Amino acid sequence: MSMSKIKKNVVINSSEISTMNPSTRIAVILPLREHFRSADAGAVALTVKDFYFASTYCHETIVFGGFAEHFPEVNYHHVKPSIWRIFGQNIAYAKQCVQDLVKHQVQMVEVHNRVQLALRIKKALPHLKVAIYLHNDPHTMAGLRTAQERAEVLEQLDLVYCVSQYVQKRLLEDINTSYAQKSYLIYNAISQKQSIQIQDRQQWITYAGRFVAQKGVLELAQALAQVLPQYPEWKAVFLGAKGFGHEAGQSKYEQAVYAELAHVASQIEFRGHVKHDEVMDVYSQTAIAVTPSIDAEAFGRTTLEAMDSGCAVISSTIGGLAEVAGDAAILVNPVNPTSISDAISSLINDRDLRLRCAKRCQDYVRSHFSLIKQTENLDASRKALLVDLN
Repeated sequence: MSMSKIKKNVVINSSEISTMNPSTRIAVILPLREHFRSADAGAVALTVKDFYFASTYCHETIVFGGFAEHFPEVNYHHVKPSIWRIFGQNIAYAKQCVQDLVKHQVQMVEVHNRVQLALRIKKALPHLKVAIYLHNDPHTMAGLRTAQERAEVLEQLDLVYCVSQYVQKRLLEDINTSYAQKSYLIYNAISQKQSIQIQDRQQWITYAGRFVAQKGVLELAQALAQVLPQYPEWKAVFLGAKGFGHEAGQSKYEQAVYAELAHVASQIEFRGHVKHDEVMDVYSQTAIAVTPSIDAEAFGRTTLEAMDSGCAVISSTIGGLAEVAGDAAILVNPVNPTSISDAISSLINDRDLRLRCAKRCQDYVRSHFSLIKQTENLDASRKALLVDLN
């Protein structure tokens, strides 16, 4: 495409265009409000970081984000729109991304979880290969809720990455099967440590995640209120709050959770939101981890992390959690205080069962969600799109 055509969409000084690293071929774009640092990185940021360092395209990739602070040693570009008040944050971010993409002369763009951003980039720069990376149920995302919207996105963009078969199935629901070739399954994955022992664990029952109704935290609290008085040597550890940037205990839902556990307060530890490194440290010591979601999860990264860390995991089977837990975890369906308390009690009472479950969980995720394997899949799809440009 000629530069004159590009200038119909963005205003670029020609002197700026040749100043960037010519080897940069792929831009990975984070959602505007996604922090890309250890203090408060979420699942999207952690996934981007892990794949960045594992990819053969590492030195040809740049990560775009809306905050200046970022993980060290990542080729990172802070997108700084100067026109917030005129267009609003999301449109301004998209317009600035387009301008900065032209400056960096990339060939391929991967937009994480923001459909309208991906479409704006493709419309402005149709010569680029543009993919959208879905971390949520498409039916809950702006621009993908209807079958017509999903078909239009698949028609206009070059590829759609899905983090689970569940997400892929929901993406393709009620649309022409010909679009399936544009969807690509890339599981979230983590870099496994060489060895994490599963014996001699702390007698902890750990939950890590947001304190919202969809996560089943209240049902877990009700289960623990039944179980913990029978086992005074055990305690429960809660990591998280309503969301990033929220002080723990401020929502009515959190207060309801606290109230359920008031009579076993001596066996409860609420740590609030903590850094990802602390989550992983707690998991490495935890005997039992629980992910009791009552609403469909697109994937379930905390479940993956707990399993890889050698915890005996209790999980619901809703949405993508069924794929992460497989037949290795202790599965609860339906999710209610009784089913959760029964599962916890069975693991507390039977040490051999607990150790077998922990070993199954660790082996399962290391064979199915290897970062090396998933990165190979991601790089293969990138290669196909980049070759198509030549």
